[in-house]
Amino acid sequence: MKIESIISIVNKACNDERYTRARQIMSKEWNRLIETRSYQLLNDNAKQLIKIIVEEKEKGTFEALSHSDKKLLKLMNDSVREVNLPFAKRIYIEYIDLFERQEAQGWLSSDARFVCDAWKKAMEVNT
Repeated sequence: MKIESIISIVNKACNDERYTRARQIMSKEWNRLIETRSYQLLNDNAKQLIKIIVEEKEKGTFEALSHSDKKLLKLMNDSVREVNLPFAKRIYIEYIDLFERQEAQGWLSSDARFVCDAWKKAMEVNT
């Protein structure tokens, strides 16, 4: 695919706030998109997303979590925000190793982190 087409797709995805799609395309076409000529053709949102990905790569957190891990963390955040705590607790218990990972803590909302810490302490007391 031509780089101009890729840039157009990435720009449109960023404008439509479809950052997951834009990120997938960027990962696939990374070397071509970071070339100076190509980078200049990206819109501001796409450039910001490139900067975020570069920062994640420097910190080593870019590939630390899989897409399914991120979906679970988002589901936990949504469940806690909607006060669906029984469902959130089931997710926590089933994927406790994920929620204890340092990389995952950055993806959890402050409320979700608080609830997970409370469940962790409660489980430690019961054992």
